[in-house]
Amino acid sequence: MRTSKIIYSLTGAFILVQVFSQISLGQELTILHTNDIHSKLTGFSPETEYSPMTTNDDKTVGGFARLASFFKETRERFPENTLILDAGDFLMGSLFHTVEVETGFQTSLMKKIGYDYISLGNHEFDFGPKALSNIISAADKNGGLPQIIASNLVFSESSADDDELNELFKNGKIKPYVVFEKKGIKIGIFGLMGFDAASVAPASKPVKFSDPVKEAAKMAKYLKTKHKTDIIILLSHCGINRDLNGNTYSGEDIKLAKKAPEIDIIISGHTHVSTPEYFKTGNTYIVQTGSNGAEVGKIGLKYENGKIAEFNSEMVAIDDRISGNKEVNDEIEKLTGQIDKQYLLPSGLSYKKPIGKTGFDLNIDFSDLKNSNLGNFIADASNYYLKNTGNKTDFSLVASGTIRENLVAGQTGVITAPDIFKVMSLGMGTDNVPGYPLATIYITGHEVKQLMEALVMSGNKGGDGFIYFSGIKTWIDSKKGFIRKVKKVVINGSEVDLSRKNKTLYSVSANTYLLSFIGRIKKMSFGLLKVVPKDNNGIPVTDIYNQLADIDPGKEGIQEAKEWIALVEYLKSFEKTPDGIPVIPDSYKKCDDSVIDISK
Repeated sequence: MRTSKIIYSLTGAFILVQVFSQISLGQELTILHTNDIHSKLTGFSPETEYSPMTTNDDKTVGGFARLASFFKETRERFPENTLILDAGDFLMGSLFHTVEVETGFQTSLMKKIGYDYISLGNHEFDFGPKALSNIISAADKNGGLPQIIASNLVFSESSADDDELNELFKNGKIKPYVVFEKKGIKIGIFGLMGFDAASVAPASKPVKFSDPVKEAAKMAKYLKTKHKTDIIILLSHCGINRDLNGNTYSGEDIKLAKKAPEIDIIISGHTHVSTPEYFKTGNTYIVQTGSNGAEVGKIGLKYENGKIAEFNSEMVAIDDRISGNKEVNDEIEKLTGQIDKQYLLPSGLSYKKPIGKTGFDLNIDFSDLKNSNLGNFIADASNYYLKNTGNKTDFSLVASGTIRENLVAGQTGVITAPDIFKVMSLGMGTDNVPGYPLATIYITGHEVKQLMEALVMSGNKGGDGFIYFSGIKTWIDSKKGFIRKVKKVVINGSEVDLSRKNKTLYSVSANTYLLSFIGRIKKMSFGLLKVVPKDNNGIPVTDIYNQLADIDPGKEGIQEAKEWIALVEYLKSFEKTPDGIPVIPDSYKKCDDSVIDISK
C-alpha cells in the first residue's frame, strides 16, 4: 500500500513538472513578412547589375531568388514554427506583371518560394477584378498559390463584372480568414483593404470594400470568441506613416488597432514604411517592411500563460550577401524571353539591351517632392514624345503618385527597358498593353488659372497629388488667400490672359489616370473652382479615352502613346557616347522650378 502511494506521488509530480515546463518555456513562433513587393522578381536596381547567383559583387537589393534562399534557410532552422506572410501589393511594378494575367507566374512562384498566406492590395486590382480572377486561376493551374485572405471585399449584386472573382471567394481560393494551429498555438489571420488603398483602386469596380475599421473590430472579436484563437494576425493594406524625424507613427493601422484591441499583430502595408523595430498601439504590435522586397521582417515571439510573453522584430536586408536559389532564378530568366518576344521586340527594345546611361540618380523623394528631379524629367519626356509624334500639346503634367520608382545610376549608369518601365509601370490602355496611355484635353485661359490654383493647393499637401510640369511656368503668391494665389502663367514662353474673356483653348496632356481627375476639380474645391475638359473644338469631354494621343494616325485604330515609352524615346534625343548610347544631361541633376513663389 505504501509503495503504490509513492508511485502515485511521483507520477503526479512528473505531470506537474511537465505542465510547469510547458507554461514556463512557452511556445515559440517565427514570422517572416513582406509587403508591397510590386513584382520586383529581379530586385532593385539597375536591372543589368542584379547578379543573385554570386555574392558581394553588386549593390542591388531584393529579388525572388534571394528571397527563396532566405525563406528556405529560415524554414530549415525552424521547420515546424515558421510562417511567411505578405500584406498586399505583391503585383504591379515591373515588366513581369505584363504577363501575369495569362501565366499567374509570380503568384504561383510565391507559393513555391514559401509564402503561406497573402492579402490583396489596391494594385492587385489595377487591371480589374476579371483580370485578378484570371491571375488566380492561372496560378492555381501553374502549381498553386498561397492562400489569399481578404476580409472586406463586397461583391456586386447587379453587375456580372466581378462574378469570376466572387466564385473564387465562394470556392475558397480567397478566404475572409483562416484559423490553424502552429506548435500548439491557435492562430487566426484575416486581411483588410484600407480607406486610402480603396480610394486609389478605381479599376476594382464593381468590387467595393467595407469599412476596414468596423470589419477589423467584428472579425477580431469573432476569431477570439468563436474560434478561441490564441493569436490574431491582421494582414493590413491600410498603412502607417512616420514623421520626418522617424520618432512617431500615425495612420489607419493605428486607428484600427485602437478599435480592435483583440488584434495581437498587424503586418502593415501600402505606405512603403520600414519599421526598424516594432511599435505598439495598446497591446497590438505593428510592423511594416518598406517595399520592393529589399528587406524581410522577421518576428520572433514566445506565447505562454495565454499571451505573447516575448516579442522581437528586426528587418533583414535581402541583398548581395545572400546567394540566390538557382532553380528560381532560372525560371525567372526563362520568363524574360517571353516578355522580350511579346512586348519589347515589337517596340524595337530588348530586355537586357542598354538604351541609355546616367551619371546620377533621378529620384522621387516624397519627403522633398519640390526638389525631386525625376518628375520634371518625365513631364519633359511626355511633352517631347507627343510633339514628335504629331500630337498637339501646350503643356504636360505628371502626378508624383504615378511615379513608381527612382531611375538609379548604380555602378555603371546603364539604363535598360525594364529600368524605365519600373518608373512608370502602372495602368493599362484600351489596347490591353500595360502602361498608362497619354491623352490631351483643352481648357480656356481662365480655366488654366483655375487648374493651377487647384494644383498649387494639391501640391501644398504633398503626397501623391504633387504635380510636375513641362511647357508651363506659374508665378504664385503663397500669402494670398484660397484660390487667389496664381498671379501669372506663361505657356511656351508667352504669358496667358487669365481672364474669363480669353476663349483661346490650351492643350493639356497627361496620362489618362491624372486627366480623369481634372473634371472633378469643382467637387474637390467645394464648387469654388471649375475646369471643364474639352476636345479641340471646345466640346466638353465625358470619356477621357476619346482623347487618347495617336502616334501613328496612318494605321487603323488608335496607336496609343504609352507614358513609359515616352521616356525611352526622350532618351534617344540626348547626346550619345562613342558607342552610341544616349546620356541623360546634367541639367536634370536639379529640379526645374515651374512654380515660382513671388512672396519669397
